[in-house]
Amino acid sequence: MFNAEKIFMPIPQQLGKGDRMGRGPYEKSGLIEDTALHPLKTQYLDYELFFPMKSEEKDGKKVSSIASETLDLEVKLWYLPFGTMDDDPFLWKEYKKTVKISTSGK
Repeated sequence: MFNAEKIFMPIPQQLGKGDRMGRGPYEKSGLIEDTALHPLKTQYLDYELFFPMKSEEKDGKKVSSIASETLDLEVKLWYLPFGTMDDDPFLWKEYKKTVKISTSGK
């Protein structure tokens, strides 16, 4: 239902020109952003996840309600040394949790 990707790494331009990514330290003179995961520094990200809704008609009016009171969350943190899932991915951390809400008003 929901999928989001965030890449954590320094983003240099090759020799500080153009939009090509530089690989070696000699090409990192044009560092434009640093979104790396630094040691001993906690990183927080916020995502808004919406429960699936269903629409139905009651008394001639369209009414929306939550389709399920549970939502399964799965978060994976991958290490991609060469930047793509095709090269050599390594699953570093994985987190799974089921979130429940109550619609009964109790």
